[in-house]
Amino acid sequence: MGKLRLMLVDRDVEYVNCLLNYLMSEQAEKFAVSSFTEESAVDKFLAEEKTVDLVLTSSEFYTRLTSKAQGVIILLAEEQEVLRGKQCHVISKYQYGEQLVAEILKIYAEEVSEVSLNCLPNYLKQKTRIIGVYSPLGGVGKTTIAVGASIQSAWEGKSVFYLNLENISSIPLYFTGKQEKNLSHVLYFLKEKRENLAWQIESAKCRDPNYKIHYFRPPDSILDFNEDIRKELILLLQELKGAQQYERIFLDFSAEINKNNLALLQACDDIILVAQANLTSCVKIKCLRQELRLLLPPEEEEDLVHKFSLVLNKERAGVVKEVEEISINQKGVCARIPWVENLTSRQGNVYRLDFNSGFGQAIHQLLLRF
Repeated sequence: MGKLRLMLVDRDVEYVNCLLNYLMSEQAEKFAVSSFTEESAVDKFLAEEKTVDLVLTSSEFYTRLTSKAQGVIILLAEEQEVLRGKQCHVISKYQYGEQLVAEILKIYAEEVSEVSLNCLPNYLKQKTRIIGVYSPLGGVGKTTIAVGASIQSAWEGKSVFYLNLENISSIPLYFTGKQEKNLSHVLYFLKEKRENLAWQIESAKCRDPNYKIHYFRPPDSILDFNEDIRKELILLLQELKGAQQYERIFLDFSAEINKNNLALLQACDDIILVAQANLTSCVKIKCLRQELRLLLPPEEEEDLVHKFSLVLNKERAGVVKEVEEISINQKGVCARIPWVENLTSRQGNVYRLDFNSGFGQAIHQLLLRF
């Protein structure tokens, strides 16, 4: 999936510059933009027979562009105006940038063939690793580590997608992107195998403005995860990885070993297995290993277990450990993350993690393994 060639045409210079700056700074991976505010420049551009995929235009340029420009033409309307005698795509001119982009991509996905979406320039291609974060235990800080690893990766300049698979999602506690669609919409697209699936998925993504991390809003109901949606979830991973937009895709799992989770765990390149140095973790990890032996053929079970990197969280210095040794495979314990008082602080409606602590240092060292 390559960049879409977008033509932006409006007489309002301030509006054009504002939208252009947003697209170039926040959506540069999606669009190559040419902007115009005068008829002469528009005519010159079209006379050179330059091709575009999308045209965003105000009403005063609309008729001129429909007769000359190729591509999907979308009217930027100050209100939901409709041109008489014309059937056209209309979006509100004044709205949040992410919502505007989502509407553009939705229209484009409905109009074009996916044939043209499979070619991404080499310089944009990313080598994607899918990293699962899993624990058979509750309350061990699995999501804190998954979110922390996503944020740390983004701060290191990597492109990141965070996919939350918990029954009750923690996404609103950490990320603040705006988007009407959610994971339920994505699952519907996947089940229906909709045309232009790549752009349907793209149109449902949220982007956190602080960390630049992409994600989907939680589904409408936890019942979505109670169904057997292995095929849809694997297809989603294939689409996300195949797009080559991300260097790291983090999967934040629920604690169950069900059909959906098992299929996705096997699809991961690496898995961070979160536990604590106590008897409960020791027993639960032994039960996990036994369950995997029962559910998978020997070769598949061995391959999956090898992907685990055991991480002991909330380690307290000077505290006597309940167990001396805990392991899932021959790697032993791969990282120890210290207990940090006041690790999270509330800012507005979300929590911020303290990366200037032992937690941040440990997460940084952990990610060096991947």
